[in-house]
Amino acid sequence: MKFRLTLLSVIFTSISLFCFAQEQPRLKTFSIPKGLTVDFRQSASQFNPILEFRVLPKPDEGADEATIEKVQKELAKYRLRRNTGSSNQRSQATADSLVMLRNFSGNLFNGYVPNDNDMAISNGDIVCSVSNTTIHSKDQYANQVHGSFALHNITSGLGLAQEEFDPKVLYDPVSNRFIMVCLNGFTDSTSNVIVGFSQDTTSFGNWNFYALPGNPLNNSLWTDFPMLAVNDSNLFITVNLLYNDSTWQAGFNESLIWKINKSEGYSGVTLNPVLYSNIHHNGEPIRNLCPVRGGSGLYGPDFFFLSNRNFAASGDTVFLVTLPPGPSALPSVQPVVTNVGYHMPLDADQPFTDKLAVNDARFLGAYYENGMIQGVASSLDTVSGYDGIFHIRMDNLSGPPFALSYIYTEALLDLAYPNIAYAGTSPFSHASVISLLKSNSTTFPGCGAVYYDFNGDYSAVKSVKEGQGYTNMLAGIERWGDYTGCQTRYNMPGTVWMNGSYSIVNHQTRTWIAELVPSALASAQELPGSSEEVKVYPNPATEQVTVDFTLNSDDLIVVNLTDGSGKLVSVVYRGHIIKGKNSITIDTSSLSKGVYIMTVINGKGIQIGNKSFVRN
Repeated sequence: MKFRLTLLSVIFTSISLFCFAQEQPRLKTFSIPKGLTVDFRQSASQFNPILEFRVLPKPDEGADEATIEKVQKELAKYRLRRNTGSSNQRSQATADSLVMLRNFSGNLFNGYVPNDNDMAISNGDIVCSVSNTTIHSKDQYANQVHGSFALHNITSGLGLAQEEFDPKVLYDPVSNRFIMVCLNGFTDSTSNVIVGFSQDTTSFGNWNFYALPGNPLNNSLWTDFPMLAVNDSNLFITVNLLYNDSTWQAGFNESLIWKINKSEGYSGVTLNPVLYSNIHHNGEPIRNLCPVRGGSGLYGPDFFFLSNRNFAASGDTVFLVTLPPGPSALPSVQPVVTNVGYHMPLDADQPFTDKLAVNDARFLGAYYENGMIQGVASSLDTVSGYDGIFHIRMDNLSGPPFALSYIYTEALLDLAYPNIAYAGTSPFSHASVISLLKSNSTTFPGCGAVYYDFNGDYSAVKSVKEGQGYTNMLAGIERWGDYTGCQTRYNMPGTVWMNGSYSIVNHQTRTWIAELVPSALASAQELPGSSEEVKVYPNPATEQVTVDFTLNSDDLIVVNLTDGSGKLVSVVYRGHIIKGKNSITIDTSSLSKGVYIMTVINGKGIQIGNKSFVRN
């Protein structure tokens, strides 16, 4: 009997070790030569073909989605609670409101759905936004639009079919460069991950492009849904592998992490990326890894990813994936239980019979700041019956991590496709801006944002762009989007830029881009006048003008330029300045002739002074 027990113990131990070994992440290295260099300024030969509402990456018809349908039916009972005005976890608009500064139309529409939006803003005031099959650039400082460059030109140059989808873009504040990723192809034999690195500080000059394999493990799978982030040394791209002839809902196999030395990409030399696969917990693959970006700057040495059970009717567990530095280091997975659970969202309402697809509850954005991760996902609010934003704060990351979570709802609105960026202005702040899409049965689909302050309170939804009509581009449920763009302006504390979609009168969708700050950083009104504490010269001015002011202590300063009627022309400067006498000089050559006012505001939103000048 003792012998049998010992033998069984050995067998059990062997099985356990085998299962444990099977669950260990694996890494694989590659060598990827540069495919081509593209100058986005050379756009004369672009034809930019427009298709009649092409769905990317693939329609859902025919997919075996019995499990998802079961979850949706289970949650449908909560829709009966709609129109009651009840809400769940949010504080009732006690935080500062958001103020929208510069805002404008984004990428050209070319018939592709859903209207996937992402954007980045450089420290030099250059906006780069992507939507479906175009990349759009605008130099805010020079107020010059450089147009929408068709991604078809890139894939054609790489010898690939014109099957681009899921574009993403980011700004690297350490290297002062842009990085763009998009996918290409919908089968294992055609799938590629296209990665572009800007050669200079602009988004409209030369870029180096590479094609990573979309079937990197040679197991008849293809790549879907990229997400990206950077640290000091590397670019991280996460993707999902899907089976052929299936969809992102039913065809999931596993999620992967690509790690790429970003300096190789900026230099245009051969890439030597590392691929991490087989990332599991209890034998199940971790799904939809969301890279955690830096908050006020980049972080390290460990790099983090968030995940959850995105199709759960009700879930209270999120997964923290940690990748240590080093060539042989492997990612680890830690489950973290939240205090408030999340739920798979339901399709959203609009003033039309076709509903708007909200996909699932995966994390769509996350950042790290001051030892804490904040992340956001779509979730049904079971109290109000509307879709809201699942917002998590995770602390004590070295272990064991713990999380506080909330479901943000706005009365009688469906909210979806959130992203999040750091919006703090002082050390140890945890303030954030959450971008989102919004709609209901009487409100046309549009986009907006919410401010979350360091006290843990939320603002009301700030409307960034109201819809002008309902969405009607497909037969049946409309593809509302897959994500929104949201990024901190790294050299302007408290400032966040976003882009999102809205519907127009002909029932198609368009992109809107906006700059957002909490109301404490924006003056309510700039009035003509003068102050002994502020001096502006020369006056009159032609090519440039200088503003002098004195501070009694170090402070966050905002300098606004307005016209003679008090209308904001530009936020000239926003950032920390040391005490004493300070001078800021700006280029006024692009201003029209007339009277302008320079206003200086401190970090508490109090006006230090203003001074008018004439532009000759």
